[in-house]
Amino acid sequence: MFFLEVFPLIGHNKKIHFQPGWILIKGAVLSCSTVGILQQYDFSFNTTIYMLEKLALQKKFITNAQCAQAIEACRDADNLDLALKNYFEKENILTDKQMKALLANYAALKTIQKNKVFGNCAVDLGLVSKEQFLGEMTRQTNKLSEKRQPEPIGKIWIQDQTLNQEQFHQIRQQLQSEQAQGTARPSKPVANPEPQQTDYSLERELDCGVILKIDASGMAAFIKKTDTFKDTVAAAKIIEQLEENGIVYGLVESSEVEKFIDSSGFKIKPFRVARGTDPVPGKDARIEYFFETDHLKAGGIDEDGNIDFKDRGPIPWVKKGSLLAKKFPMTEAGEGKNIFAQVLSVPAVADTALKYGTGIIRSSDGLELYAEISGTPTLDGSNKVQVNHAFTAPNDVNFETGHIDYDGDIVIRGTLKAGFKAVGRVVRVGTVDGGEIRATGDVTVLNGMIGGSVYARGNVSIRFVQNSTIYCLGNLSVDKEILDSRIIASGAVIVKNGEIISSDITCNKGLFTQHLGTEKSVPNTVTFGVDTFTARELKNIQDRIEHTLDGQELINEKLGSLSEEISRDTTETLGLVHEIDRAGHENFLLSKTQGDPTTRGLKSQTQVNSRLLVRLDKELNQLLDRIEKKKKQREKFKAELTELERTLEKLRSEQNNFTRWQQRNPGVAQAVVSGQIIQGTMINGPDVSMEILEIKNNVKILQTPVTTDGDTALRIDIVDNIRRK
Repeated sequence: MFFLEVFPLIGHNKKIHFQPGWILIKGAVLSCSTVGILQQYDFSFNTTIYMLEKLALQKKFITNAQCAQAIEACRDADNLDLALKNYFEKENILTDKQMKALLANYAALKTIQKNKVFGNCAVDLGLVSKEQFLGEMTRQTNKLSEKRQPEPIGKIWIQDQTLNQEQFHQIRQQLQSEQAQGTARPSKPVANPEPQQTDYSLERELDCGVILKIDASGMAAFIKKTDTFKDTVAAAKIIEQLEENGIVYGLVESSEVEKFIDSSGFKIKPFRVARGTDPVPGKDARIEYFFETDHLKAGGIDEDGNIDFKDRGPIPWVKKGSLLAKKFPMTEAGEGKNIFAQVLSVPAVADTALKYGTGIIRSSDGLELYAEISGTPTLDGSNKVQVNHAFTAPNDVNFETGHIDYDGDIVIRGTLKAGFKAVGRVVRVGTVDGGEIRATGDVTVLNGMIGGSVYARGNVSIRFVQNSTIYCLGNLSVDKEILDSRIIASGAVIVKNGEIISSDITCNKGLFTQHLGTEKSVPNTVTFGVDTFTARELKNIQDRIEHTLDGQELINEKLGSLSEEISRDTTETLGLVHEIDRAGHENFLLSKTQGDPTTRGLKSQTQVNSRLLVRLDKELNQLLDRIEKKKKQREKFKAELTELERTLEKLRSEQNNFTRWQQRNPGVAQAVVSGQIIQGTMINGPDVSMEILEIKNNVKILQTPVTTDGDTALRIDIVDNIRRK
């Protein structure tokens, strides 16, 4: 292939001296439209582009004669580039389309050359084997023969996890270092997937009176009769002379040669006397994955059209029984043989193991992998497929991972960084540093949370809370302190061994802490026996229900209006059909009276009716199209209405669940402080409030009813907290 012939020209940093048969093409040589094409390919107009003329010759865009004429015409010019420019413009040799094709080939060849340099460096550093490199180069070069663009080999190795990011950057740094030192790595030769073919072309007259012709590939031999050919020659004699010329494989039977001798033909049309066996190329085994093996994207697009680099795409999740991977077995290659009995070898094919781990079931034939459980599928560095119930982030959640939005459990072994979200069912994280958690189940923060927020429809367990917001349906359990934070819990708030400082706490099932405030801090505000979380959820659900009902009402109005329009258009259609039938019938009757002298002048009426029929037919088609569009719009509205009904059903179910929760979990209006409570602390019960006016120790604060003169009132009581022994 011509690509291989021009490889040595690619990536050459030194200028090549002009030789006959080469053309140096600069941007100034090209027409304005061709300049536009070059700009699309990001070629610099200050850099001479070599090998385009070589490619043009290979593609037969120009002839050797045109090339020689251009060189001859410009040989004595003082400014060779300008002379060539004028010559090409005058002769109009290369079209813009041809130039675009040549530049595409140039880009492909340059990618191949870069792959050779990158791959050689990877082999030298011991990061990939020579066999891996040669195999990938064979596949990339095969793409050229299929008229497809090759891909950077580094990108491919990253995707199939032959290299990790650290190794990839190591190779890049090595190449940059060599370039900076002026020791640019030469392009070592790689296995040529298409070695240069031997030309077996031969045409000669044999003693037996036939002309032997062998094709260039050495795969076929033909004979035809000369004027001196005699039909008395023996078939064995012809076969003997063929063998003397090296043709020993694929020869026809002697009976076929005898038919050739007895025939009156084969003086112009040749007779194929030998035929080789073509090699059969094999195919490497390959594995196709049916899930995102690398789900991380560059970033999502927000509503304003900007790239959100924190949104790296959704995390894949599969149902139990989903097909995850399928292996396509390798196809064995078959060697060929030419008419000289020379073996024609083919590249060896490679097998690939279908590896799997936990959460996977393999099919009986061993070629397919299915999910044994519902969860997140992964492909590890050894190309092993696994499915886990939980999605695990081994390090921090930051720009490298993006937000984690997963329909399952989430485990974050590092820190949830500021500005990033973790949205899932049960969430377990090491530390929260400004991040946001939303969970339909429990949340556990092994260390602490600073400047973060949590919304959980379950319990929350955390070491300490600082400058954060927590909303939870269950209990909040804190090992140490709560500082400068806002807490709303439908359950209890429990601080096991610490204090609450400068915070606003609302809890339905009571507050239990060691200390409530410090003498130097802003006093806390505590509200107990009030289920603010559930009340907020019910209000939010009711707002969404009303919004959905409004949407239903609006769509029903549109459906009613649309149905009326369709009805009116249908009535109008019937009228048009009636007019068309009437005009057609009238023309039919007029055609029956043609030739009657008493019906002169009716021809013009027929023409009027014909024009009317054309107009009415056009109006009818337009009306039918309009009706069809409105029917499609009506079906779309009906589908939207069905979706709104599903949403409404889901919201009402959720509303009922929260209402039942609220009924089954009445408030507990109490706070138990085993240590010290500071003056200035504001206590709010469901009905009454009180400010703590002096420091109290080891007390229980309650909202209790008090009866005076037969009247019952509510008040906040502070009583000693008696510990049971």
